[in-house]
Amino acid sequence: MAFLSVIIAAHNSEKTLTATLESLRAAIDTANDVEVIIINDSSEDRTQEIIESWRQRLPSLRSESVEYRNVGKVRQLAISLSSGEYITMLDSDDLLKPGSLRDAIAFLQEQQPDMLLTHLLEVRDINRVTDEWHGFSPIQLTTREAIRRFLIHKDFQAHLGGQFIHRDLYKQFPVPPISCYEDFAVFPKILRHSEKIYFQRQGHYYYIKNQGSLSGALTPTKITHLVNCTLDMEQVFPDEFSPLINCHWLDIYTNHKQRLNSSQFKIVKSRVAQLYSFKFFLAKDVRFSYKKRAITALWKK
Repeated sequence: MAFLSVIIAAHNSEKTLTATLESLRAAIDTANDVEVIIINDSSEDRTQEIIESWRQRLPSLRSESVEYRNVGKVRQLAISLSSGEYITMLDSDDLLKPGSLRDAIAFLQEQQPDMLLTHLLEVRDINRVTDEWHGFSPIQLTTREAIRRFLIHKDFQAHLGGQFIHRDLYKQFPVPPISCYEDFAVFPKILRHSEKIYFQRQGHYYYIKNQGSLSGALTPTKITHLVNCTLDMEQVFPDEFSPLINCHWLDIYTNHKQRLNSSQFKIVKSRVAQLYSFKFFLAKDVRFSYKKRAITALWKK
């Protein structure tokens, strides 16, 4: 039985998977309490061949091939197959810093948190990736402060990659079987029901932003999941966070207004209307840029 389960969802990943697994092996270093679970979902290239070639180099590797074409189902299957006390996700085109998982295990074993959250290092240029790493020295957050930081988006987002979450939370809140935004669908629930939370500002996880990513290739299905996940988030977090949640609605309205169907537009517009209140403009956590956008929109009306 492993202490940490590393879950990788792979789909047509032949161009990136080798580099990802090399970084994973360097991140594990001398740690031996790690299992690696790769779910190959509907790949039509050499992804499975690459996975097989790594079985000797990663003895703890377990792989399954499925035809889901659904990342939510893939993640939940991998969780059900895992044995680790803690679970972390690694996308098949992302990278880890050397020794980082070894150090994460040491911290998790010592502190036994519900969640160890980290700041993802978003890069578009692979040449910006470095091996510089100084270990884990996170700060502890209250649940309220963690929710606040999540909603402000400055520290961490609803991304399961790079986060270390106790498996009991995944048992309580399974990953939903949706084709995108599956992390956004489950992360707020896990965060709301966590009590012992740590946050590491220095990132260990390189989130490689490729062309054709989710944010750059939105479809009606993705818009539907985005709206539904934001509606769910309203129900999960206490009312005191409504001004920050309304900032998310303003982003949807500003960025995707033309893609919303009539019912979605009605929902989003009703939330944006809530911006025009003393509660919103007096909220200390709402950035000035959002208040300015709200005033500009009101002026245009």
